[in-house]
Amino acid sequence: MTSPAVILEPQAGVSLKNILLATDLSAASEKAFNYAVAIARRYGSKVSLVHVIPPESVSLVPELPAERQRDEVKRQMENLASRSELRQISHETVLRAGSVCSVLSAVIRQQDIDLVVLGTHGRSGLKKLVLGSVAEEVVRRAECPVLTVGPDINPTLSPTSEFRTILFATDFHSASTNALDYALFLADRPDTKLILLHVMPPAASPGPGQHFYHEEAIRKWQAGVKASIAAKLQKLLSPALRLPCEPDYLVTFDFIAEGILKIAGERKADLIITGAKRPAFVKVSAHSLGAVSYAVIRRANCPVLTVSA
Repeated sequence: MTSPAVILEPQAGVSLKNILLATDLSAASEKAFNYAVAIARRYGSKVSLVHVIPPESVSLVPELPAERQRDEVKRQMENLASRSELRQISHETVLRAGSVCSVLSAVIRQQDIDLVVLGTHGRSGLKKLVLGSVAEEVVRRAECPVLTVGPDINPTLSPTSEFRTILFATDFHSASTNALDYALFLADRPDTKLILLHVMPPAASPGPGQHFYHEEAIRKWQAGVKASIAAKLQKLLSPALRLPCEPDYLVTFDFIAEGILKIAGERKADLIITGAKRPAFVKVSAHSLGAVSYAVIRRANCPVLTVSA
């Protein structure tokens, strides 16, 4: 008789007690709202509903003076806070004016936020995130994980905290360590499958002495690499750890973002988790949260949890 699976606590530092929903009161924010509520209900979280009025904000109703505009936004935020979905969930509204990134960073620190949830408007890039052109900076600078909910979310995928298939994509760098803790935390469910994935760039070469276009040599070399990296993936989990559902370990050769998205589609992932290095100078690069993370967030058909280090 086999013993029941037991979760030890490699993810003991993970918490979802306080969730920040960054909203611009749009349809994109509605999707994010639904996920934030589902997660809060599952983990008993408090939700801070945050709307920031930037200095150069474009009025929702252009003909209204600034004071009336603020009153209108306040009314909409009160309506959001009174929705039935939030019953029995601790929540508050935060309405502030200023730089979006600065305000959110301040709220994250003041409210001890564990997770930021926000929606994206379009596939043209993170500059179309709900909060405007500064939202990519929010993803890069947030001192906690950020769950992005994009416009291409599978319509059959209901907003939920029960992520049945979780794809953890790793490059084995330090940023992935924290991300793995969240993957394990969320995979602590009897019906949740965790997939650990590493994507090798297709231009990888067998090395000196091997002709790159020798098909058999390439095939043997790739098989060896896959076996080696699969073993490395397995070593990411403690031998003492027993997840309720046996994880899968995948290695594939592809352009990295494309490979992650392809596997997510094939496996019908409900959530993608990636690690991203937080840059020392946030505005140095347009995509400094990582080109791979940027592409995955922009094009994913399921929510993406980005955990920075």
